[in-house]
Amino acid sequence: MILLKLNKNNYFSQEANRHYMSVSQFKSFLPSYSGCEAGAMASINGEWERAHVVAFDEGHYVHAWNEGTLDEFKADNPHLFASTGKTAGQLKANFQHCNTMIETLESDPLVMKALDGEKEVIMSAELFGIEWKVMLDSYQPQTGIFADLKTMKEMDGKFWNTEIGVYENFIDHYGYNLQMAVYAEIERIVHGRDKWLLPHMVIVTKQKPPDHDIIYFDYDAIEQGLHIVGKHIERVKAVKSGAAHPARCEKCDYCRSTKKIKTIKHFSELKFY
Repeated sequence: MILLKLNKNNYFSQEANRHYMSVSQFKSFLPSYSGCEAGAMASINGEWERAHVVAFDEGHYVHAWNEGTLDEFKADNPHLFASTGKTAGQLKANFQHCNTMIETLESDPLVMKALDGEKEVIMSAELFGIEWKVMLDSYQPQTGIFADLKTMKEMDGKFWNTEIGVYENFIDHYGYNLQMAVYAEIERIVHGRDKWLLPHMVIVTKQKPPDHDIIYFDYDAIEQGLHIVGKHIERVKAVKSGAAHPARCEKCDYCRSTKKIKTIKHFSELKFY
């Protein structure tokens, strides 16, 4: 198969997702990250489309600011604006708050330093015997770092992992450690480096007022993240290639929408979490 040449117009396309593995796609196969093999394959094959989530638009809004394309993003997405009532033509309240989040970032010199450099840099390389695609939000190879910008509801608190039955911090819960590890390794492979660039995450929350922070990952964290990916990648590759049948989780949106009852449960089988 001839690989699709990636650019900003097709990076998130269904065709690109068929040709390449990405961190988000990888996690979509794993129950530990609320993934489901059957749902992941239905999405890749175009048989099922995930429901639109407003939080994604909010994240894209802040990312467009970082890329310097916010005016274009607003022009291309009229649904960001109220269409009726006294506020018609104005940004909806949640996107006005995104502007507050942006102001929080802009007012912090260290944040702006971390987000400096080339924006939205696309790279691809073979890792664990399969082609991966990554997009670096802010890329500074001359200073030895890259940064990923995240918008979140909050950073504090405990996040319950239903698969293994434990509370986690948000880094482990959302697999950001895997993301930073894969990004660092792909960048290293592409440029033939002996060492990794240090991954940074710039985080801003949707709280009022917003909280924000900068987190970095050292070499040990990169090695641990790659180890986790390596532990699961063969199963993911087998399912994506069609060599193995995808398992259903019977909990996700896809499984609920396609569910057919085969056995009746005893009440004692019900879970509390």
